[in-house]
Amino acid sequence: MLRKLLKQEFRATARVMLPLYLVTFVLALAVRLVLLLSQNQVLLDSVGGRTLRAVLLGVSVTAFVVATIATFLAALIQAVLRFRSNLLGDEGYVMFTLPVSTHQLVWAKLITSVVWFLGAAVIDVLALLALVVNLGMFQEFGRFVIEVKEQLTAYLVGNGIAFLVELALLFVVGCLVLCLNFYAPLAIGHSFARHKLLWSVVFFFAIQIVIQIIGGVFGLIALPHLWSVNFNFMTAAAAAHAMMWSSILVTAIYGAVLYGVTLYMLRKRLNLE
Repeated sequence: MLRKLLKQEFRATARVMLPLYLVTFVLALAVRLVLLLSQNQVLLDSVGGRTLRAVLLGVSVTAFVVATIATFLAALIQAVLRFRSNLLGDEGYVMFTLPVSTHQLVWAKLITSVVWFLGAAVIDVLALLALVVNLGMFQEFGRFVIEVKEQLTAYLVGNGIAFLVELALLFVVGCLVLCLNFYAPLAIGHSFARHKLLWSVVFFFAIQIVIQIIGGVFGLIALPHLWSVNFNFMTAAAAAHAMMWSSILVTAIYGAVLYGVTLYMLRKRLNLE
């Protein structure tokens, strides 16, 4: 049943996300085209040529930057709106009568959102490459890869791969927690009979304040230990991995708490009236 829920979620959200991805990539190509046209000496020497170049470049770059940011914002906005409309609004009467668990309902939203966040990261990277890449860069990159390969050892390769895996895992966990940062206060706010959105906003800021306080306390406790670390090459690599896994663990624990709160409120306290 989770597969059917995911299919429904992707179908509903793809109508916004896929066109936005396409627009972002097209705008990157547009900026590249404007940069190429700006190198045309005839255009620059013509009346108003420099002004036209500045206007076109300013508009295209601004639109591209807005689009790259919008890919992530749209993924987040869709995650929040789909959660609220499907589970906390009138559609909730239907969704909670389906032969699925509350876990599946929430995970359908989370998985869909993470996929769109990953898609936004990939399309933004591809758009940036389309904007700046050229044949000379490929040649230089090839030489750079050969030089790096000659200097690499098994130890460096292992640590590099491990760090990339840790970074990807931290990104995924961070995306899940980002969504749950909104899901939990929304679920709490919709347990009230009146002023549900107002209560949701209040609990959102309340949760953030509590987390900031807890994070500050743990930071003060951990700081003296960080100063005592002997940073030679080996311990620096070990420290980097330890920091990555600590960040993943802390983020995952925070997410688990938010997930538990969300699940409890949806199961026991949700007020759809």
